[in-house]
Amino acid sequence: MNVFKLNADSNRFQNLVMLSNDDWSILRQFDGRHLLPSWTTPAVEVFRDDKFNRHLPPSDFPSLMGVPVFSLRAASVLKEMLTGNGELLPLSCSEGDYYAFSVTTSIDALDESNSKVEKFESSGRIMLVLQYAFFADRLSGATIFKIPQFPRTHVYVTNKFCKMVIDNGLLGFEFVNVWEG
Repeated sequence: MNVFKLNADSNRFQNLVMLSNDDWSILRQFDGRHLLPSWTTPAVEVFRDDKFNRHLPPSDFPSLMGVPVFSLRAASVLKEMLTGNGELLPLSCSEGDYYAFSVTTSIDALDESNSKVEKFESSGRIMLVLQYAFFADRLSGATIFKIPQFPRTHVYVTNKFCKMVIDNGLLGFEFVNVWEG
């Protein structure tokens, strides 16, 4: 099993931005908790770089400042994996149907003693992982998850997730292989 850091390919495919500056604070809430009960649908739009006349093609996984976002097509294809590991939260967009995804599955699988990490001096918390090591037995059956060391940032996926994306021709996903177990 491999573990990949899930990123949006924001250099080759469309990115989304919030329409209202007030809504940017919503993105800080994506820390592993359930958001659906209090979710207020924010409005987003496709980012256009008119200065450089740079219009990127549509994406099934557009970038929204690090929050996973799936197109309706991707959400349909990946529904079983997604709903078993988090919540699909609707976004309002005039150019398509998109869903922010709150990953609620957190797996304490990082083998810190065998990983190469940099820590904050003041707190001892992990600042950066230079080389990952995971406890393979803790990842059995995992498809999409976070680890407790990074509740607001990194989202990880396994081979099963990647295969589903590739087999269905979904666009805009970038998988960074961080561990081969």
